[in-house]
Amino acid sequence: METFVQTLKQEIAIRSNFFKARGTFPETIYFGGGTPSLLSPSNLQEILEQLTEVNLVSPGQLKEVTMEVNPDDATFEYLSALKRIGITRLSMGIQSFQDEHLKWMNRRHDSKQALTAFENARRAGFDNISLDLIFGFEKLTNELWAENLRIITQLRPEHISAYQLSIEPDSVLGKMYDNGEYSLPDDDFCRKQYEFMQTHLANEGYNQYEVSNFSLKGRESLHNSSYWTHEPYLGLGPAAHSFDGRERSWNVSDIESYIDGIAKGMPSVESEVLSKKDLINEKIMLRLRVCEGLNIDEISNYMSDEELVLFKEQVSKQTKKGNLILNESGKIKIPPEKLFVSDGIIRDLLL
Repeated sequence: METFVQTLKQEIAIRSNFFKARGTFPETIYFGGGTPSLLSPSNLQEILEQLTEVNLVSPGQLKEVTMEVNPDDATFEYLSALKRIGITRLSMGIQSFQDEHLKWMNRRHDSKQALTAFENARRAGFDNISLDLIFGFEKLTNELWAENLRIITQLRPEHISAYQLSIEPDSVLGKMYDNGEYSLPDDDFCRKQYEFMQTHLANEGYNQYEVSNFSLKGRESLHNSSYWTHEPYLGLGPAAHSFDGRERSWNVSDIESYIDGIAKGMPSVESEVLSKKDLINEKIMLRLRVCEGLNIDEISNYMSDEELVLFKEQVSKQTKKGNLILNESGKIKIPPEKLFVSDGIIRDLLL
């Protein structure tokens, strides 16, 4: 672990010019993409200090520093230390408040630990907490889903993310599915759970601002929102992805290869330059995931006259079907009742 931290600090130094070249500083930091709560507070402090020392970030410009925390790691002492070193926001993968489901998901925590972890976070002084839930799997009845939503809204986190369970190839669940040991619930079952969640969270004062994300007023995730507006971002560590506005790059995922590459002075990075069409399609996809929607003027300058005509024809078709709302200012968005099928709607708009 110590080798990993020192290697990460080296990469921070190597890539310290990423934002300087653009004349800007990042406003958010996010520790995630794995289990960062395995690191000690002193390790995390070293990383934060290195970011400042090489002038990659300016503390005065940071608006949000988020860390993903596993409930079973979230002792009061650990969370208090995170608060002291400058973590301002927590994201906890609760997933469910049903012990049977947590055991089935191979989670290390149970429902009691989840509740204790949230209580510890509040006691430690965190007033910006996001909790994750999973829906749309075989064992989750509508009654148990309603119970999960009742519990999470009683806790009153500032932010809630909810994702439909997906099957990854070669995962334990993927192999169970291939062997006929797990069945996917049908789309209608999942849609009803999604719509029930939308209604319940709205009634409890949570605003849906993206397909899978809900927040109390003014508590949207600043970090995630920057992805959806196509802002440049720098990813550090194994498998981390970066985007500079035109080129996307990513580090090697194998940790030993990552450490070897940094030791030689350069991370093992692969990259792709996005074409004009790629950039347009990403802007369409990302902006329409956000409930605020997309202003057609944002992309019209990037399109040829022919592309713009075809795009507007598709917008007109989707609007007539009720899949899109087009307002007088030229902004399009997917209505709340159609967000569950947003992928299909967006796909028809891509060049």
